[in-house]
Amino acid sequence: MSSNYTRRDFLKVTSCSTAIAGISCMTGTLGSLGAQTISGSTKFVRSYCEMCTSRCQIEGKVVDGKSVFIQGNKYSKGMGTSVCARGAAGHSQLYDPQRLVKPLIRVGKRGEGRWKEATYEEALNLIAKKMMKIKEEYGPQAVLFSSKTGEHFSHLSTFSKAFESPNLFSHHSHCPIAYKVAFKHTYGTGLKRDFSKSKYILNFGHNLFEGINVSSTKKLAKAAASEKTKLVVLEPRFSIVAAKADEWHSVKPGTDLAFVLSLIHVWLRDGKYDKEFVQRYTVGIEHLIESTKTTTPQWQEKITGIKADVAERVANELYKAAPNCIIDWGHKTTTGQSEYQRTRAILIANALMGNIEKEGGLFFKKKAKTCNKLAGIDIAPTITNPDKHFETPKTLRVDRASLKGSDNAFVGRNQGVLMDIPKAILNKDPYEVKGWFMIRTNPLITVADPKTMKEAMHKLDFIVVTDVYMSETALMADVVLPEATYLERDEGIMDKSSSKPTYMIRNKIVDPINNTLASHEIFRTLAKKMGIDKDYKWDNILQYRVQQAKGNDKLLKELMSKGYVSYSIPTLYYREEKYVKDFVNKYPNARKYLDEDGLMGSMLDNLKTPSGKIEIFSQQVEEEFKGYGVPRDDNNMDVTRGYPYILTSGKSAIHTNGHTHNVPYLNMLMSDNPVWINPQTAKKENLKNGDKIYLENDIGKEKGTVFVTEGIRPDTLFVYMGFGRESSDLKRTNGIGTNQSKLLPLIKGPVCSTMVTNVGVKITKA
Repeated sequence: MSSNYTRRDFLKVTSCSTAIAGISCMTGTLGSLGAQTISGSTKFVRSYCEMCTSRCQIEGKVVDGKSVFIQGNKYSKGMGTSVCARGAAGHSQLYDPQRLVKPLIRVGKRGEGRWKEATYEEALNLIAKKMMKIKEEYGPQAVLFSSKTGEHFSHLSTFSKAFESPNLFSHHSHCPIAYKVAFKHTYGTGLKRDFSKSKYILNFGHNLFEGINVSSTKKLAKAAASEKTKLVVLEPRFSIVAAKADEWHSVKPGTDLAFVLSLIHVWLRDGKYDKEFVQRYTVGIEHLIESTKTTTPQWQEKITGIKADVAERVANELYKAAPNCIIDWGHKTTTGQSEYQRTRAILIANALMGNIEKEGGLFFKKKAKTCNKLAGIDIAPTITNPDKHFETPKTLRVDRASLKGSDNAFVGRNQGVLMDIPKAILNKDPYEVKGWFMIRTNPLITVADPKTMKEAMHKLDFIVVTDVYMSETALMADVVLPEATYLERDEGIMDKSSSKPTYMIRNKIVDPINNTLASHEIFRTLAKKMGIDKDYKWDNILQYRVQQAKGNDKLLKELMSKGYVSYSIPTLYYREEKYVKDFVNKYPNARKYLDEDGLMGSMLDNLKTPSGKIEIFSQQVEEEFKGYGVPRDDNNMDVTRGYPYILTSGKSAIHTNGHTHNVPYLNMLMSDNPVWINPQTAKKENLKNGDKIYLENDIGKEKGTVFVTEGIRPDTLFVYMGFGRESSDLKRTNGIGTNQSKLLPLIKGPVCSTMVTNVGVKITKA
């Protein structure tokens, strides 16, 4: 999967002292500046990573003003000094001659790639002028704002509200929206997993060994290696998590729902579920009994390809291990139109096992506010949002998110549905859209049907993109603003609480090259230039931090030194006697929260759902989407769309979606994404390793290279995400690999409006 580099090439690229002078680079890049002399003292700075969305805690070693080494932050016990390949490559991105370090203004046709360099003052003045012109002529709703989640999204959100546009979009609709919505409808909020004490883990392709979160990955790895834990994986391909499992079952893509419904059928049929828990903490079990009467193991076998006796056995093994078990809902290779029902079914299956607030099961976050309330004293500081007073405009959104009666009724107004943007622009429905401001997002790679997305972009009057590289989307911009990398900027405090109150902070490791700006500097400056900054209560990041910390200088000082602070509070599971006793012994005031049985189960009596309980049946969902109030067979599990093969995609341990593929160190480790094809399929299609092929359907046609492997079902194909780039300024990765997004239709899964990432294709030889 990698190019044929020598060890000398590898060392040259990964070295921080690589010469930049003499390299022919495009306008506005670091390489165009020539050799840089940066001086300073040797030091260690603790911060957190942004090479992916896991945002693991890191420590950077700085010598003579240069970042020379990155490792995990020792103050984060879950991390230790560990870091993944992406995390270690931060300075490879930082010092890449191809990264952007100067603002650029388009001088040619849109997408042509002709630019002139500009100062930030010139670029920001132009942005302010153009955006205000659109606002005056068409209204603030005519400008869209989008970003990945993170602090830059928070600042973009505040800026969009100050601008008075309702059209703010995160990356949720093409990533975690299914479980975000399903959790809200079932538990009112999210839950965490206790992998370390679990006896049985049923995993549907949540591949923490490639979509790495170092702390969670370590816990799952330890569990997988333990004789006390059984790990069963259902996934179409033999992924790394499947390789670590006790059992791997190659489920047909898009059919997870059928397997989960069959488990529920067995439990309800045999009375093998936690009846006491269900009676006390849930509503709607009678609806589930009715909806799963016919979802037998034999029924699911015809859909999933997994033998009926496997479903029977797994159901019984889970019940035997309960409540120390986890049925994992996380990120996976397959996403179909049944995604909402599948995820809801998994969340409800956990409740049937009674594993909520139990060791080795699932638990609610224990943030400072909750712990302080239970202890009756302030045992951990709380933080606040300095921008919480900014209100989301009530104007109709282009995607009608949160509007009752719309297909996006349960999508938050601050998240949106990216797949609906092209239609809104092209059809001028519900109104004309004229501008788009994007930061750290690349919809021409990460969102379905980029051809239609690009067509829509051509209709806009003004596009602004802030990024580290000249991405495909940046090529379409009128103004490109270079972003200070995460190693070059200070940011606010992030709440990372899990079983204990925990905070982390991003501390600048090195000074920004060529004085590139951070997102908070860009948006705060623009707000001033546009005269829409009257509601801001801070002018710089230090003021923002102080307000977050409510003036708690002790907290700030510790975070600025350690980067990560966790409070020594006894781990608390509300329904585990030994944990409750330990907490009460340390904080006697907590006794008033004890139930008659000496536990704190009553903490589950007022959840953030309409009923205050775990909702097996959701009346609000049923009213908006008839038949979806309880998990059932929704006849939506076939993702082939009449084609012979199902194309799936997933995360790599080396790269992040569409973000890291041009980073020198990471590109050297993995520079291509050949198409996984089963030997039976290869024989049928007369293909061998290395053959060039086309994957084709009614949406598009995309090139690929054959990789024959037993680790994939005969009816399924697989590629890693983020390749098939089309930006000549991404010189290492341009034109290499397969972009599966070109084959994905702009359709959404019902209720949660998730992007469908499985699609039917046919194979032809190139």
